Amino acid sequence: MAGETDMLRRGRPLGMGHGGRAALALVATFLLPGAALADEPAAPEAGASAEVAQCVAAHAEVQRLRKNHQLLEAGRALKACARSACPAPVLRDCGAWVDEIERMTPSVVFNITSRGEQVAGSTVQLDGQPVELSSSGAPLKLDPGKHTYRVEQDGYRPVAKEFILFEGQRFLQLNVALEPLVDARAPEAQVPATELHRPVPALTYVLAGVGVAGAASFAVWGLMGRSEKDELERTCRPQCTDSDLTGVRTKYLIADISLGVGAAAFVGAALTYLLRPTEERPVVVSVEPSRTGVVGTVLFRGM
Repeated sequence: MAGETDMLRRGRPLGMGHGGRAALALVATFLLPGAALADEPAAPEAGASAEVAQCVAAHAEVQRLRKNHQLLEAGRALKACARSACPAPVLRDCGAWVDEIERMTPSVVFNITSRGEQVAGSTVQLDGQPVELSSSGAPLKLDPGKHTYRVEQDGYRPVAKEFILFEGQRFLQLNVALEPLVDARAPEAQVPATELHRPVPALTYVLAGVGVAGAASFAVWGLMGRSEKDELERTCRPQCTDSDLTGVRTKYLIADISLGVGAAAFVGAALTYLLRPTEERPVVVSVEPSRTGVVGTVLFRGM
């Protein structure tokens, strides 16, 4: 408004914006009474003139605050220029600005939780000033720009962060996760450390031993049968009788049976090893100082 008054003193025409129309009407009506219509009073009453001046000053203050992005102050200043006693141009501008500033004013909603559950009764500071959170979850209105918050709650670690708001950014949800403090008065019972292991059944060792014995028996009897066969080929071939071949056949038969038993035992040992169950066993870890450093010991109970 000061700039528009200077322009008027210099003889330049005012712009026809909302502020210009209001100033023009007021100046023409009250500051230049000679320019008023003949059927209007020459000068308003002193009380009315003071009230109109307040409206004009509030009109200019709202524009200044809006330019500086001080939307909260601008919303409060609107009350002084949106009264029915204000001139029509001023009242028209301020009435239109009410909804506009309401839409432009950003707001935040705090969502304070701990381990997935809501936490009530927290102390919240915004930009270093304490604020009261609504029990109904109503948002907190703030000016655009950078802000900080700090949330404190008994039994939890405080949380402090920065955030930025833009014009028109409404109902921004600020998720605050509180970490509980450890209560030294009621220490939690220590759960003994355990580990999973798969013990080898004794049957696996037995079957593996049978498999080794079967393989050894197959090798021994097979070699004996082969040696006797070679001897018969040198001494009686082709006149060897069935009684001469009986020993060879017996040794080969024993070798084949040994091979089958050994193979079956190896298969059984592999199955019992692969299909063995998983069990838990407690683990005890102890650390003791020594002359050469620190010595650690790990004991597995139940082995």
